[in-house]
Amino acid sequence: MRSFIRDRAVLGAVLLAVAGLSVGASSASANSMQWGDNGSGACNAWQSALTKPSLEGTEIGIVCMQSVTGWIQISEAATQLQAVSCANNDSASGLAWSVDGQPYVDAGPWYELAYGTMAQEIAWQTGNGGDANLSHEIAGASGYTPGSNSSAVYGSGNVKVTNWGGKGGWQAAIACMNGVEGKRLFQGRAWATAASGRVRDRTIDSVDKVNGEAFLAREYAVKKNVTRTDTRSCPAGMVRKGKLSYTVQEFPANNKFSWKNRSLVDVKLTTKGKNAGSVKITLTRAKNPTVVQFQLRCGKR
Repeated sequence: MRSFIRDRAVLGAVLLAVAGLSVGASSASANSMQWGDNGSGACNAWQSALTKPSLEGTEIGIVCMQSVTGWIQISEAATQLQAVSCANNDSASGLAWSVDGQPYVDAGPWYELAYGTMAQEIAWQTGNGGDANLSHEIAGASGYTPGSNSSAVYGSGNVKVTNWGGKGGWQAAIACMNGVEGKRLFQGRAWATAASGRVRDRTIDSVDKVNGEAFLAREYAVKKNVTRTDTRSCPAGMVRKGKLSYTVQEFPANNKFSWKNRSLVDVKLTTKGKNAGSVKITLTRAKNPTVVQFQLRCGKR
């Protein structure tokens, strides 16, 4: 196992050396993809791809706002997927996390996912409080919901990375729009989604009934020495696919990641039959507000 991890790390170092030419200047302890100014690269790439008309260079907030997560803990040789909701940009959630001092035009709400291609709608960065070396992974079609400005339903997307060496924290961002340039790119699919505020319990579910796929993510705002338990089941006609998974997300007051100040969470995952899974979460020590995201993938029987 150690040899396998070491081989992957060597390969990853080569790939990242090449990728660095296109990603931009980065160090061994901090690399990024389309991060721009606090994740605004997700919006900028999407805006520049529009042709009718092109919105390249449009100020953040007029049409598009990045939805930014807290800091997500990641260890060596780990691949993580993070579901991100446009609900992070509601006024009650603390928009400061998405803009982090960046000027913007308050032309929200930004309910709808700005969907183009995988590379155009997402961004991520690593923190300086570790030595994680990340590369972007294709997350697949499931896990995306368009959202609706007219129906006040928040869209969601996901960001997937692999850490080829070291440990640390990373942030993810997706591009969300206020409906001015909204397009229904998921025609023929019946989607269901739900999402609420930032540092509180939240459900981010994506159910594709036509193709028989679902990505169920639920977030739990955990408190010290309080155990949370929950069981989630696949939609009717679907079974569990792959392993149960989770991420730990933190929200430090200064918006900066520090591995030394990380929250410590005990998480136990248990499969239940063929179509369900349960999670048991206990926060033992925390310097920051902490959220655990529990993930369940489903597909046709």
